[in-house]
Formats: sequence, C-alpha cells, structure tokens
Amino acid sequence: MDIENRLTELIRDFGRRLPDECIREYVSLAEHNECAVALENLCTQLYEYDVVPTPGELIVIQELSDGLHQERETWDFLGRADL
Repeated sequence: MDIENRLTELIRDFGRRLPDECIREYVSLAEHNECAVALENLCTQLYEYDVVPTPGELIVIQELSDGLHQERETWDFLGRADL
C-alpha cells in the first residue's frame, strides 16, 4: 500500500476521536500530495485533543513518518512503540 493510501486509512481510523472537519482536511491534504503536512497536522491534533493512539496506530505513524523523511519530533510526543 502506498503512503497516501496508508495515511488516508490511518486518518479515517481517528474519525470518531477527532472532529470531522479535521479528518476531512487531512484526507484532502493527503489526496493532494501533501502527506507530510497531513501527518504532522494529524499528530498535532491528536495531542491537542488528548487522543492516545493505540500501539498499532503509533507504529503506523512512525512508519509513515520515516517514509516521508520527517523528523522524530513529528510524532515522538505521542509516545513510543517498539518497532
């Protein structure tokens, strides 16, 4: 699965835990080749809304961040999952 599809699936998984407007915005960003921005915004909003990703979700966030060549600071404040 490519990064865009994997990220879109991850974003939608947070649909009941984040406002719909956030989900729509981040999906749109991912679909318009702004995956890095979408992931960074998603992580920020997870923190702001006190949403704790499951260990599996956190692994996906880490893998996507690595695939997008983002700094660890993009997601590290959410917690760590042992890969």
